[in-house]
Amino acid sequence: MNYLIGIDAGGTKSELTAYDMSYKPIYSKTGGFGNPAVNLDKTINNSISLIGECLLDLGREHCNLIAIGMAAVETGNYAQLIRNYVKRTFEVETVVINDAEMACKAYFGNSDGILAIAGTGSSCFVQKSGKGQMVGGWSHILGDEGSGYHTVIEVFRNIVCMYDKCLPFDRLSSAILEKIGGSSRSEIMDFIYSNEKSEIASLFPVIVEHSMKGDTYAVSLLENAGKYLADLTFTAYRKAGFNGLVTIGLKGGVFHNSCCTVSSYLNEIQKNIQNYEIIAEDIPATKGVCSIYNSL
Repeated sequence: MNYLIGIDAGGTKSELTAYDMSYKPIYSKTGGFGNPAVNLDKTINNSISLIGECLLDLGREHCNLIAIGMAAVETGNYAQLIRNYVKRTFEVETVVINDAEMACKAYFGNSDGILAIAGTGSSCFVQKSGKGQMVGGWSHILGDEGSGYHTVIEVFRNIVCMYDKCLPFDRLSSAILEKIGGSSRSEIMDFIYSNEKSEIASLFPVIVEHSMKGDTYAVSLLENAGKYLADLTFTAYRKAGFNGLVTIGLKGGVFHNSCCTVSSYLNEIQKNIQNYEIIAEDIPATKGVCSIYNSL
C-alpha cells in the first residue's frame, strides 16, 4: 500500500502521521523536538529516527513523499540542508517547509486563506495567489500576544506587582502559584527563568478553568487574548490585500480550549472583516502532506 508521511516538528516534540492515498491516517508516532535553531544535529537525528521507524514498519518502497513542517526552518539554509539529508538517507522525495505553512496547507490545501495560530506562541500564516507569508510569530521577546505563554506571563506580571506591594493574591494567581509549588520571590523567579516556554504555557488551562467558574480576571485575560489574535488576523488580511470572502482557520490550544477567547476573537473579527468563513476544526498540520503531494 502506497502512503505519504507528514511531520509536524516543533520546539517540544515532533508528530508523524502517515496517510494512505485516500488521505486517511494509517500510522502515527511522536518523537523528539524538531527546531534547527535550537540544535541542528539533534533536530536531524530526531527526524531521521522518527522517519526511519515509520519506513521500517510500513515499507520504504511504498512511501511516495515525506513532507516536514518544521519550526524555524526558514532561517538560513536549514530547509535545503535537512531536505537533502533526509532524501539522501531514505531515497524518498522530501519537502521541508515552515511548520506554519505546513499547517496552512492542511487547512486550505492550495486555496487562499488565513491561518490564525495560538498555542505556546502566536502567529498568522497567509496563503494567497499561490504565495505564503508569515505575519506575527516574532517569538515571546518581540511579540506572541494572545498566545498561551503570553497570557500566563500576564498573570505572573500581576503576581509580582501584588508581591511588591504586599497585596493579597487573587484566586487565579493563588492557583497558579499553587501549581508551581511556591510563592516566594526565589520560587517565582526560579520557575520563570528555569523552564521552557512550553512549560510556562502549560499553565494556560488553569486560567481557562477559573474563567469557567466565573472569575472575572481570568475571563478578561482570555478575552484580551482573543482581541490580540483578531488584531493580528486583520493585520494579515490587510497585508495580503484580501477583498471579499476570506476563509480563516483557527489552530492551537488557545482557540480550542477557551470559548471566551474564540467568542472575543469573532466579535473583533466581524468589526473589521465583513465577509468571512471560519474553519473551527483543529486539523493536524501533518495533513498538509496531502495537498503538497497534489501539487507535485
